Amino acid sequence: MGLFNWGAPFIARFLGGHWRRPEAEQLARLLRPFVPSGGRLLDVGGGAGVVTVQLMGALGAEATILDRSPEMLARAPDHPRLHKVVGGAAGLPFASGSFDAVVVSDAFHHFGDLPQVVRELRRVVRPGGGIAISEVDPSGRRRLLVLVERILGEPAHFFAPAELCRFMALQGVSGRCFKLNSTIYLFVGEV
Repeated sequence: MGLFNWGAPFIARFLGGHWRRPEAEQLARLLRPFVPSGGRLLDVGGGAGVVTVQLMGALGAEATILDRSPEMLARAPDHPRLHKVVGGAAGLPFASGSFDAVVVSDAFHHFGDLPQVVRELRRVVRPGGGIAISEVDPSGRRRLLVLVERILGEPAHFFAPAELCRFMALQGVSGRCFKLNSTIYLFVGEV
């Protein structure tokens, strides 16, 4: 967690660059069946809101960013339809069924108790809602990032795409995994 507190200025400014408009639009298209216009979206581990802000616009949704780092949340833009909450993924401070969909972008590998996290994601999403997780493919060009995060002491449990699909199915969320770009893949499933 310390990495995201002291590193917030660098992370907010320079990372998340793979979330260009085409990638965000593709994710928005995949979330559209779950998030109606005016719906509610939760971004768990959303940091400075790079993905959240793009999805809010594309989906016409209200969004909440939940992150453990107040320093990262402070870098998210102020917007009347954007809410910022400090908290952890294993104990989401929201009522059951509060959101149409939840997004976890480049953060899932940082969470400790992954089965508990998925139980919480499922709990806060309404029945028929969606869960989307973007992750670094550890076998791809970002192997150095995987190594650096492990050296820095981050939990860094990276799944290959097929492994994440199997893991999510075992947690009761069926969906599919596919490449977003050369280094990032997506899991999208229904609750």
